[in-house]
Amino acid sequence: MAKIQGVIYCHNIILGSENMEQTGYGEHIAHTVRNVPYETAIQTEDIAGELAKKFALPYNHAKTITNVKLKRMADKGEIERLQKGIYCHVKQTFFGKVTPTADQVLLKTLMVQNGAKIGYESGASLLNKLGLTTLIPRDIEITTNRYGAKLPEGCHIKLRKPPMPVTDENWKYLQFIDVLMYLPDAHTDAEKPEVLLRQHAKEQQLDYLTLIFTARKYYPQKIVLPLIDLLMEVENETASR
Repeated sequence: MAKIQGVIYCHNIILGSENMEQTGYGEHIAHTVRNVPYETAIQTEDIAGELAKKFALPYNHAKTITNVKLKRMADKGEIERLQKGIYCHVKQTFFGKVTPTADQVLLKTLMVQNGAKIGYESGASLLNKLGLTTLIPRDIEITTNRYGAKLPEGCHIKLRKPPMPVTDENWKYLQFIDVLMYLPDAHTDAEKPEVLLRQHAKEQQLDYLTLIFTARKYYPQKIVLPLIDLLMEVENETASR
């Protein structure tokens, strides 16, 4: 009898230890979620990575725990699920529950991952920001490594596949060449769009040889000559001063 009681006692200690660990995991996940900025996506993979690092857990085990905890938080209305693996914050106001728009949250997940650049804005919305057009498009175009991601219904984001994987080092070059390619078929009401583009290239401190080599290797050949002409004008303007 004493032996059986001893086994039960040990079993209860093990269960108690596991429950304490599970509680610690849940508290850590909740704390991590609270520290995510309001308009930033709460991503399962990011939270699981933090949990695995904190408790020295295998990533797959940490991800399973994270999935369960985030689902429970969503069921309680503490956060809201946007799509698989992506949640956002919820604010309670006098008028009820408020969340950031799906567009606001998802844009960051499409352009930055684990602190590294994986995408950039392109298309008509970028032309508007650069002052090339006064038209404000309904949809935002994002060129991203996650071009195959499934977006929720009603989302005003369009995804494009980049000509090469986007990185911290190349995204500004790819974005500039994209603008130059998009320009001939786009509505522009700037008097001298080329001047604005040359100014943008200088502000971004783009290396001209890198621009040309990137265009030659990853883009249709028809873009190379217009790009060279544009950059030569920059050199001429600089030399004439």
